[in-house]
Amino acid sequence: MLQSNFIKHLEQICSRIENKKVHLRAYEKIYGGDINQSYRLAMSETDYFIKINTINNKDMFDKEAIGLQILIDSNSFVIPQVYQSGTFENHSFLLMEYIESLTAGSNPVNFAENLARLHQNSADYYGLNTDNYIGEVPQINTKSGNWITFYTQNRLAYQVRLGQKLIPVQLQSRFEKLYHKLPEILYTEKPSLLHGDLWNGNYFYNRQGQAVLFDPAVYYGHREVDLAMMSLFGGFEKEIYYKYNEIFPLESGWKERLKIYQLYPLLVHVNLFGSSYLSAIEQILRQFTE
Repeated sequence: MLQSNFIKHLEQICSRIENKKVHLRAYEKIYGGDINQSYRLAMSETDYFIKINTINNKDMFDKEAIGLQILIDSNSFVIPQVYQSGTFENHSFLLMEYIESLTAGSNPVNFAENLARLHQNSADYYGLNTDNYIGEVPQINTKSGNWITFYTQNRLAYQVRLGQKLIPVQLQSRFEKLYHKLPEILYTEKPSLLHGDLWNGNYFYNRQGQAVLFDPAVYYGHREVDLAMMSLFGGFEKEIYYKYNEIFPLESGWKERLKIYQLYPLLVHVNLFGSSYLSAIEQILRQFTE
């Protein structure tokens, strides 16, 4: 439940946004995320979307706002506009545009076209100007000119260190073996702008049938990373992959390489939710190190 003093604070913010006095008519809790509390705010004439967390992660929403703006600038998917990130008393919050979702149906061609357009945004480095988060886990984006070095150090090795109390020593040793094999396994291409956390809970279709993305963990990396995340937990039509490959062809062997890129979100899940994801990690490591 939103406290009255916080509601007054939000009314003041929205009044400045709309340049007129507004008040909160109603609000409803929106379910679906594991980390934040989310609400639809019905102000006088305009609806807003807000995410709330504890102040312990006070820069998490600031970094998310940066990522959303980068996605907006990519001229690809529909992205909710960010109005303000900030703190109030013992909470942090992110206030955004509310976008009505399509209750039924999908548009895989639109999704594939936008994903290709997103990935065609490039840079001369892998990484980003700032670190950010994937879920509540820090994501290190130190720039590198070498993709395999970046993925090894800033993605796999960093997450293994974070989870070293949960990850058995023998699995840590298998990761060390994998690092040495990655130059033989992975295919390197120019950096692509990635959503970074593209599972089926981080998109929907709006009333116009356009794909909407949110909750990013943005950086420039290998585009197979987004495809790996999409295929890890399912929820994306096969037509998306076919159409994407027509528009922006993938190098042969991409389906096999997705397993390597799924190690990163699986490690993140270990650090967020515990050891139940270790068996999936072990299976992938055995496949590529034995």
